[in-house]
Amino acid sequence: MSSPDRRPVRPGLAGGFALVAIAAALVLPGCQVRPLYATAPAGSPVVADLTAIGVEPLKDRLGQSLVNELIFALRGGAALTDPRYRLRLIVTSRRSELGIQEFEDVPRSNLIAVTASYTLTETITGRVVTTGTTYTTASYDFSSQRFANLRAERDAEDRAAKAAAEDIRTRLATVLAREPG
Repeated sequence: MSSPDRRPVRPGLAGGFALVAIAAALVLPGCQVRPLYATAPAGSPVVADLTAIGVEPLKDRLGQSLVNELIFALRGGAALTDPRYRLRLIVTSRRSELGIQEFEDVPRSNLIAVTASYTLTETITGRVVTTGTTYTTASYDFSSQRFANLRAERDAEDRAAKAAAEDIRTRLATVLAREPG
């Protein structure tokens, strides 16, 4: 049985498909797709470059939370003896009210917005490898209990710092994967 909607393929159309397939076979081998954490052709793995990044400490609680998350994300919390790269951070945060409780003018939920600007520099040459900014948010509920509000705000800051650290780590890995060995 044949469907009346089926049309036979025209000979010119089949030749067009063949031409597209040949063009794709010629162009696609030029693409270089490889795993981000694989060993680079020069023999220097991205993971080794990430573990050689020293993160400068920050003084405030949120900044130190981000530094700790970055140290864990980059090298699993291991000590660093001879850093090949230095990562400098500038961290700012802002709290805003998301929802106001009706008839009481009290916030019902808040949003913590964390902005982290970073600069990765080679320690030997002083050359800036990359700079960037990441922006993350985390929300938390507001209650009538003072301690619960403080704890919820800190937890939201920690969640935002962890998300920022993962984003920075991924960006650094991408840049270091392109760096010559």
